[in-house]
Amino acid sequence: MKNIKKTVLLSVLLTFSGVLFCFQTFAQPPARKVLQDRGGFAEAIVAVAEAAKSGVVHIGIEGTVLQQAPMQGPFGSPFSNTAFQKVPIRALGSGVLIGSDGHIITNNHVVENADRITVLFHDGSQEPAKVVGKDPFTDLAVVKVDNVHGVPPLSLGDSDALQVGEWVVAIGNPRGLDWTVTHGIVSALHRTDIGPSGATGFADFIQTDAAINPGNSGGPLLNLKGEVIGLNSMIISQSQGSEGLGFAIPASMVRSIAESLIAKGKVVRGELGLNFQTVDASIIKGLHLPQGTTGAVVVEVIPNTPAAQAGIEQGDVVNRLNEKAVASSYELRRLISASEPGAKVSLAILRGGRQLELAVSVMDQTELVRLEAEHPAYELLGLQVEPLSAQQARRLSLPRPIGVVVTEVVPGSPADSVGMLKGDIVFRVGDSDVSSSQAFSRLIGEAVRSGTVLLLIRDGKSGRMGYLQLPVS
Repeated sequence: MKNIKKTVLLSVLLTFSGVLFCFQTFAQPPARKVLQDRGGFAEAIVAVAEAAKSGVVHIGIEGTVLQQAPMQGPFGSPFSNTAFQKVPIRALGSGVLIGSDGHIITNNHVVENADRITVLFHDGSQEPAKVVGKDPFTDLAVVKVDNVHGVPPLSLGDSDALQVGEWVVAIGNPRGLDWTVTHGIVSALHRTDIGPSGATGFADFIQTDAAINPGNSGGPLLNLKGEVIGLNSMIISQSQGSEGLGFAIPASMVRSIAESLIAKGKVVRGELGLNFQTVDASIIKGLHLPQGTTGAVVVEVIPNTPAAQAGIEQGDVVNRLNEKAVASSYELRRLISASEPGAKVSLAILRGGRQLELAVSVMDQTELVRLEAEHPAYELLGLQVEPLSAQQARRLSLPRPIGVVVTEVVPGSPADSVGMLKGDIVFRVGDSDVSSSQAFSRLIGEAVRSGTVLLLIRDGKSGRMGYLQLPVS
């Protein structure tokens, strides 16, 4: 009997102590050392959001787009018998008031198809807006309203001073949820070759993990001083929502592009007549360059351009423009585009183990477009192309960059009639590989004598490969 009592008492004591242990564990966790907020960070995001939200606007657009309606062609071709129709669209985005006179900066892709633009301010007032200028290369646009209702503009900060790990705040209208505030850090700087237009050479994105979703486009990325240090432009996401991979155009680029669009309605850029790509380990090995070589290797010299006249050759490595060192194709593209048309620049070039210095005149980019438009590919097919970059080739698991990427399709042209689109990649004309845009035009000029042109292409949207026959009169 005594043993039974002892057992029951022990069980009760163990149960009680167990309950007490659990109670103590959850009710009184061990103390942890927490860093004190001596810099006022706890209220910094509140202050930024409160100060900046009135300068952020909701942009609503109404317009039309030309929608592709493919029908199944013979032999299962996804490109044949393609029809097009105009479809009305309604969309939304964000914008930043940058001037008390009503100038608003946003993304080009927000307003590019707009027939009507309406700007909604934080106080609920609405104003019609008109496009001042657009720049597809940087995905920037400026629109203007006549009345800003006393709203102070936001100031553009110094994006060149940004550091990885710095706290940032995003404000915008994701999925129509107006003036949503999110925060995160600068995850990386100088992300290139990821823009919607591919490797334009002008992309220089700030990467952030601040939540950005469809509708945030054109809204600001702010530092904790409340300055706009970037314009949210795109995300990388399989879910079509925020996955912590957001990208903003740096304020330094926003400022220069906005000033040019407001003053001239367009962006004036310099050109030399070169296509090039960043020197990497495979190029060093393949071209037998000295180890440690940096710069941009010339893959194509366009005829009748300043580069051709100055004697630049395919395979030259450009490692300096004037006094600025060149470490990548992006840096060279940026330096050339910032050069004033009509000026002369000095290029330091590595050729055959020798360092050369060549003086090259700068032409207007629009003049280069005119020269390229004279190529047979443009005249006969209605296509403009550029060489496939090394980065694009790697993404496609190609051993080397063979082919050209379609950068423009002229409406009503033979290429348009069969459904070719910007972003398609052409690998062959007939049975000949395409090695450059110059070679592409030459092959087109030769192929049209038969009355048709056969192209081996990769559809830029679906990734499907196939031969496509274009009728040419």
